[in-house]
Amino acid sequence: MSSDDQTVSGSTSSDMLRGVRILDFCWLIAGSLTTRILADFGAEVIKVESMSRLDRIREGGPRRKDDDHLDAAGVFADCNSNKLCITLDLNSAEGIETAKELAAISDLVTNNFTGDRMDRWGLGYEDIVKINPSVIAMSMPVMGTTGPWKRFGAYGNGVGAGAGFNMAMGFPDRPPVGIGPLYPDFTGPFLGATALFSAIHYRNRTGKGQFIDLAQYQASVSLLDTEILDYTVNRRVPTQSANRSPHSCPHGAFRALGEDRWVAIEVASDSQWQDLCRAMERPDLASSKELQTLAGRKAHEDLVEREVESWTSKRDRWEVMETLQSAGIPAGVVQNVQDALEHDQRMANEHFQHVTHPSGYEFMVHRLPIRVNGQATEASRHPSIGEHNARVYQEILGNVHADTELR
Repeated sequence: MSSDDQTVSGSTSSDMLRGVRILDFCWLIAGSLTTRILADFGAEVIKVESMSRLDRIREGGPRRKDDDHLDAAGVFADCNSNKLCITLDLNSAEGIETAKELAAISDLVTNNFTGDRMDRWGLGYEDIVKINPSVIAMSMPVMGTTGPWKRFGAYGNGVGAGAGFNMAMGFPDRPPVGIGPLYPDFTGPFLGATALFSAIHYRNRTGKGQFIDLAQYQASVSLLDTEILDYTVNRRVPTQSANRSPHSCPHGAFRALGEDRWVAIEVASDSQWQDLCRAMERPDLASSKELQTLAGRKAHEDLVEREVESWTSKRDRWEVMETLQSAGIPAGVVQNVQDALEHDQRMANEHFQHVTHPSGYEFMVHRLPIRVNGQATEASRHPSIGEHNARVYQEILGNVHADTELR
């Protein structure tokens, strides 16, 4: 194994999953990030692509303007660190047989296609368990692998909208809004990785594999726990409430000094309200009988917000945060990406890793926000399309005469 191959195959500080092989049919973000988590912990992840059906995020962004090279996409780089990559045509009988050969020598087989796609290829769990009785298989379709919606497909924003996020976000007098980022695509992977870690642990104890059906829609609905509980208890449907909360006041983002500068503040108790009034040097607000309780502040919420913003708008956002945090009041600067990367340089240096692809592209990819015995996982550059055909087909499968051309 060359030093470059060793890096790409998934070297980590902990090596928890060294020796575990994953045949990965996942594409786009949610599935690819799931298997990347396991790759970061040392699993050998073999990503399967096809020249006739590329992983779409290879062709997406962010990338340099007018650069359509398949190695130039930043999201692909971040989702596929530490992986091997082969090409395989699953629309051919030969390709299906090769996939079965790989499944027979893999510990896990993963996909995030629509619910019955693997079954239609003859690569579903019931098919591969016949040739690999202890295999762990996971499918991550939007709506699960059973039921009338099993062929329903969507991206992260569509999943979030279907789960109910959008109707609970935004301002009451405006149309629903999305979260912005593809939120379900970046939360589902940690649920998927947890399920796979659990299945590996179970197999290590019992020798038995299993099938995991992770519906991304259900994973997203689970994030609305308080809203769902409120509906089941009070039959109250969540509505758009801007930045306000029924449980806190003030609760929102307030202007700070400067262009488009904001601070998020939440006062969750009557004692915190008194602390806020002291921090703002407003004894008149502290002594106002109308504002002593949450109910009173909610009844005069416009007034409360105006008074708070009259104080924050004259001060630097970091100063406001530090002043209120020192007083025991939850407050934080509303950061943009530049703030997140540059303000806390130590965090940025520890969380992100610079990698360089042989094609000349440089990326800053995430490390996992997990440390084991004080050690962070290590990220490597992403693989090129079909980069490891020779290694997988000739060395791992043992077919020294295998065709290693892109398929």
